Amino acid sequence: MKTNIKTDKNGKKVLLIGANGFLGSYILKLNNSKKFLDQNLWLFAADLENTRIMNHVPFYYLDITDLAKVSKTVMKISPDVIILTAALTHVDQCEIDKSLATKINVEGTKNIIKISKKINSKLVFMSTDFIFDGTKESGLCYSESDDPNPLNHYAKTKLEAEQSIIYAEIDYLICRTSVLYGWNKDKLNFITWMLKNFEQNNKISIVRDQINSPTFIRNLAEIILKLIEKGAQGIYHTAGDSVLSRYEMAIQSAEIFGYRRDLVVGIDNLTQKAVRPKNVGLNINKLKNLIGDELAVYSFEKGLLHMKDHKFI
Repeated sequence: MKTNIKTDKNGKKVLLIGANGFLGSYILKLNNSKKFLDQNLWLFAADLENTRIMNHVPFYYLDITDLAKVSKTVMKISPDVIILTAALTHVDQCEIDKSLATKINVEGTKNIIKISKKINSKLVFMSTDFIFDGTKESGLCYSESDDPNPLNHYAKTKLEAEQSIIYAEIDYLICRTSVLYGWNKDKLNFITWMLKNFEQNNKISIVRDQINSPTFIRNLAEIILKLIEKGAQGIYHTAGDSVLSRYEMAIQSAEIFGYRRDLVVGIDNLTQKAVRPKNVGLNINKLKNLIGDELAVYSFEKGLLHMKDHKFI
């Protein structure tokens, strides 16, 4: 039942849950640049708090673990599309506090699934490369059809959430991504953490054997909007167009931003609370085949160059 909040009769309402987060903030930037209006999409934002939502975007306080409030709020908006970016994504924290990770990433997602099914809205869900065990041979990437085998609790919660969505008989889009990077005034990510250390002339120790597909955050936001526009369904790997080790990412970052390469010290092992898969490069051919020439998928180099030329944009 579509109720309450009205928009243009031909427009679609999009509810962004997790609007204050890293990805959510960049999706908001697309709305500010009128890209949502170009597609006749009307954005509504929701999160635990309002720290960066513009006045022209309707905002709702929402805790995805509270089913009653989720139901009341989402029913009021009655969106055609729900983008769920809210999650506990700190991998080591998820390993330390498994019950909290499960509550947010699994039970919270199930609450959104229930209301999505009730109002017949499309659910766009953000997942991770970490659902794979990383045992592929060097040079090979994971496709959407490969079998998951998560090694840490964070990945297990995201896979359980994926499976709950798939079996719920709803219209869904699962976007698996990897190593998000870009400017963020609120919190450091892997790349901005390195740049901060380079600026302070600090040496950093970086593992050579963890391989990912680093994803430029602004480009990911554009990709999600493009997939919604094209009515994409099912699972897509939405990652950057480069497969690199963390060490290679560090060297490229130093070179492009004009810092000394010897500030990067390669190491073979890094002790972390949660086990990380070794080689989880993502095959993005399915994504590229769908969007074609309509939108470029950024390489790591292109993303870094954009960061260099557009600080905090």
